[in-house]
Formats: sequence, C-alpha cells, structure tokens
Amino acid sequence: MAVKIEKTFQVAEPVEKVWAFLSDPRQVVTCVPGAQITEQVDDKTYKGAISVKVGPSTTNFKGEVQIVRLDPAAHEIEILGKGQDVRGKGSASMKMTGKLRELPDGTEVVSVSELNVVGILAQMGGRVIQEVSNIMFEQFSNTFREKLKGGEAAEAAAPKPISAVGLAFSALKATLGGGSKETESGKPDKDKT
Repeated sequence: MAVKIEKTFQVAEPVEKVWAFLSDPRQVVTCVPGAQITEQVDDKTYKGAISVKVGPSTTNFKGEVQIVRLDPAAHEIEILGKGQDVRGKGSASMKMTGKLRELPDGTEVVSVSELNVVGILAQMGGRVIQEVSNIMFEQFSNTFREKLKGGEAAEAAAPKPISAVGLAFSALKATLGGGSKETESGKPDKDKT
C-alpha cells in the first residue's frame, strides 16, 4: 500500500541552525518516537531500528536510511529508508524530501514522504496509516522544536517504543470523526431534560 504524506511546520529558529540539525540523521532520529541509529555505515548511510509496542509485546523493525541528496545552498535533503520486521511480518520503505524556507521570524520545514507498507502494517488501511502519521508527525515536530531550543527534550534518553495500540486507537477515532461526545458506556451523550 502506497501513501503520500505532506507536512509543514514552523520553528522560531534561524534557517542555518535548523539546517544543521535537519541534515544530521543522528540528531533527527532522536525526534522519532522509538527510533535509534545503531550503526553509521558511511557519511550518507545509517542502520537503525524502531520499536513498536502492540499490547504487551514489542515488535522491532530494523532497516537502513540513506541520504540520496543533500543541497546545503537550497536547504534540501532527500532520504530513502527501508525496514523490515525482525520476525518477517511486514516491511516498509519511504522516500522523504525535506526543504527549509527562511521566514522573517524563523524557519518553515516542508516534508513530503512517499511511504510503501507491506504486511501487517498495510492491513490498517490508508486512512488509518495517514492518521497514525499525523500523530507521529505531531510528536516529531514538537520534539524537533524542543531540541532546537535546547529544552528538556534535548536530554539524551533511551528510545521508548511507540505504542501502536494507542496510536492506532487515536488514529481510528480521528478517522471515524471522533467529534461526538460519548459517555463511559460508549453511547452518544444526549441532553437530559
């Protein structure tokens, strides 16, 4: 299943500072929940892992990220990534292009990703995958901002697995239009008159 994801966010930092962070995969990976770089193969290729917690068990994905194009003058980066569930139950690949645009009061970060998912992940469907990516992107962009500011999130910590159940539930709720209030019984709340 192929999904295209386009995201934009702004940071209150100068473009050169944002570029120095964005063009270093060792820094960027610290903003991705559950992810880590395990080995640097060369100056453009990295091996890594991401952990996804599903209920009581944790699934680990291992893969590789390669910087295909790095244009410091235009502040553009293109990355290819691919990974596989260590138990062989699914795989994913991604082509991501990032571009920075200088603003009067900071920097705009534009990201376009083409994600191909196979196996158990693909069974969630395109809309749920899109919503999961929205939630993960929000976590990523918030951590990215904090690290640029030098906030608490900049402290080195062991990566915690992404809770797939929590993400999938939130995504499913958003996909189904979780706009109606529900009581604890799960039924719509009606006015009591």
